[in-house]
Amino acid sequence: MEVEQSKKPLDPLVKTALTLCIGLIVITVVGMILTAPDRSIPPYSVMAQQGEIVTVNVPPSTTDPEIEALLVRFQTVGHGDRKQFARLKIKPTTPGDPAGLYQRVTIYVFDNPGLSEEASLKEYLRGRDPLARAGFERAVRGLYRLAADTELGVMGFVPESGAKGERPSMGVRILFQGKAGTS
Repeated sequence: MEVEQSKKPLDPLVKTALTLCIGLIVITVVGMILTAPDRSIPPYSVMAQQGEIVTVNVPPSTTDPEIEALLVRFQTVGHGDRKQFARLKIKPTTPGDPAGLYQRVTIYVFDNPGLSEEASLKEYLRGRDPLARAGFERAVRGLYRLAADTELGVMGFVPESGAKGERPSMGVRILFQGKAGTS
């Protein structure tokens, strides 16, 4: 004789717990997808900012093509809605400008956190110590400069136009240069 076993329905408490677990897993996966870091650019940290000048640090193993991708990302933001610089963790560089919060910005990319810190940037901007200035400029791996009407992306260091006594670093390679995008 076969004994038929009838299936018991799940207890409402068990159903609630299973629904809750599955819901939490779905929420976690969706959250991870939505907040995933942008893998098209290298990881970076904004280390210091003095007005329009910003220093960014990338890991020492960052390759030149990765830094180029980061500079192109800055260019893309400069050509579009410049408020997107805030999403890149850059504070407004021209907060009092009626034309916008990011009308001028210079971003120096380093792979040495010591040279990209606030103290190094202040020392560089003071310009009193030629050795410190030279060390800062030599360590720049990439540069993005956005002005009212021009834009420049360079691997290496290029001084501001008209800066006396400053020369481009060795091996400078201009990635893009020309008219700035509209805000």
